[in-house]
Amino acid sequence: MNGSAVTITPAVPGVHRRGISLHTDPKAALAAQHVSYRADIDGMRAIAVLIVVLFHAFPKLIPGGFIGVDIFFVISGYLISTILINEFGNNSFSYANFYARRARRIFPALILVLSASLAFGWIALFPDELKLLGKHIFGGATFLSNIFLWFEVGYFDTAAETKPLLHLWSLGIEEQFYIFWPILLALAFKYRMSLFWLTLALMVVSFGINIGGLEKFPSATFYSLASRAWELLIGAMLAYWSLQRTPVSFGSNSATGRNLLSFVGLGLIILACALIRGGKGFPGWWALLPSLGAGCLIAAGPLAWINRFVLSNRALVWVGLISYPLYLWHWPLLSFAHIVESGTPALEIRIAAVLGAVLLAWLTYVLVEQPIRRRGPRQPAVAIVLAVLVAVIGGVGGWVYKQDGLPTRKSIVDNANLQKALIVVEDRDNAAACKKRYGFDTVWDYCLMGNADIEPTMGMIGDSHAYHVSAGLLKYYGEQGENLVYFGTRIPYIGVKPGINDQYQEATAKMLELTLSTASIRKVIISTIAKHSDDTAEGRLLTEQFRATLRALQDAGKEVIYFYDIPTLDFEPRACIKRAGIASSTTNRDCTMDVSTYEQAIKEHNRIVGAVLKEFPSVTTFAPAKYLCDDKHCKGMLDGKLMYRDSHHLTYEGDLYIGEKFAEEQRARAQKSP
Repeated sequence: MNGSAVTITPAVPGVHRRGISLHTDPKAALAAQHVSYRADIDGMRAIAVLIVVLFHAFPKLIPGGFIGVDIFFVISGYLISTILINEFGNNSFSYANFYARRARRIFPALILVLSASLAFGWIALFPDELKLLGKHIFGGATFLSNIFLWFEVGYFDTAAETKPLLHLWSLGIEEQFYIFWPILLALAFKYRMSLFWLTLALMVVSFGINIGGLEKFPSATFYSLASRAWELLIGAMLAYWSLQRTPVSFGSNSATGRNLLSFVGLGLIILACALIRGGKGFPGWWALLPSLGAGCLIAAGPLAWINRFVLSNRALVWVGLISYPLYLWHWPLLSFAHIVESGTPALEIRIAAVLGAVLLAWLTYVLVEQPIRRRGPRQPAVAIVLAVLVAVIGGVGGWVYKQDGLPTRKSIVDNANLQKALIVVEDRDNAAACKKRYGFDTVWDYCLMGNADIEPTMGMIGDSHAYHVSAGLLKYYGEQGENLVYFGTRIPYIGVKPGINDQYQEATAKMLELTLSTASIRKVIISTIAKHSDDTAEGRLLTEQFRATLRALQDAGKEVIYFYDIPTLDFEPRACIKRAGIASSTTNRDCTMDVSTYEQAIKEHNRIVGAVLKEFPSVTTFAPAKYLCDDKHCKGMLDGKLMYRDSHHLTYEGDLYIGEKFAEEQRARAQKSP
């Protein structure tokens, strides 16, 4: 195989989809490698979708199961590129026909899943949840989900499990690829460019972006077409090789060679499932395992033992045939279960969700996909109708987003105030003015200020566990004639080194320096979720860094108030609100946690902090737990108002409540002072 001008071997004509036997004589079977349908590739699809579904439903079972998406990318690149190269080589390619086929293939199941998700969300979701769903419906319908998710990753981002259409990011990658790839192929054929070198060059550039961007831009690298295209291009390269007239057939003429290639391919995929974890920096180099594994299986061809007897067995082929609708259905069912249960659903619920997804996928395949595919080529208008329906559902999703999740829906108005409490309240104008004052220009550089036009007199440093008490403290200090500035950090201690891709910790050094160097700041409040422990070297180092920070603030002439953290609940406060749209929904707990659970969790931390603070007698403290807990319980709700928006962040009402209690203590302390 060389990089000269392309010579195409057309697909074998007249072979029916079901007319291929893998148990014919060797020469006939070898020729079957070039036909349009391969049962073993449906088997590969089955493996890909099964490991993804099992990973999502039972994460501990296959920790690296998300690599099934990478297998899909390679398969998709191979199949579509085979069609494209064939058609360009035969001068039969039509953009209209190509995208019409894509519409008939992609849109029917997508319309069903988007519509069902919107219907369920309309009935059952709280406004903030439905607003996010509406945004993702729009993203899914426009194949921009990967872009939306790329920019959603941030400090106040919602957990992945509560995004029912999160999985559509991969569909966005594929469809974006199929906008650019036909154009590049058309240019290559027109100017007689080498497909080999074009594909290889693009693959190298994309893989380089993947490796180079992973550390600094992890979200972009995961979700961007530029850093993912190399996986589809592996499939494209295989398509190119498979269609060449060469002395050596695609894969190998040797049975031993084919079998070895298929065993290596399956081994790489198994290795990927066993070794890859979400926190290891993905895709990066790790993505080579599933991608090359899938490539080896495709290259081995349908005659290889693994492909012939494992991947081509009827059970796997059946799953492969429904793999696309199964992929679409499984995650919304699991995610909605997580949302309704306000946490990881019980095992039986997850099993039911998986079985339900299989049933829905089969029904979608038999009753929707197959009839449309059979009628589509004879009825070009089918693709237009499907495109219009996708546009409509996408438009409805965008409208729902613009309407803030329709907070006046009949199904949810009974608990409107409680639902509103779950939404993060951010004073964007205040933040913008503060950031402008200090020249901050990234999301990682964050601050709030009582009055951005004058010098601050009070400072607060800390992570989101400082932010969630900022409203109450800004109110109190404003009433006292003070000007509080909050500088957002990760762990607000001197010398804490940023981990990989931790831009907030990188920005923390600047925030600490500003706090120390601003002469007008007389008092500094420290509040963070960070917990101290003596069990590890890292834990002991953190204690030293805490000590060093207190010393530096003291040396700079600042008074310090240490704000102990609030209790972390062992349940989600959403569980305290009945979902009126779901008959089975109940508030199955009294919105409390045993105080012993909190005390046991915080015992070691409080011991260490107490010991350090003895070295700094001038440091005062505030402990909000005593206002959220009594002798028996820590409470997520007080006087009918939610204090928590999730298990460890206060609502706006909770913020103001704790601010009032802080104010009472400060006034009492001032009265006792001589």
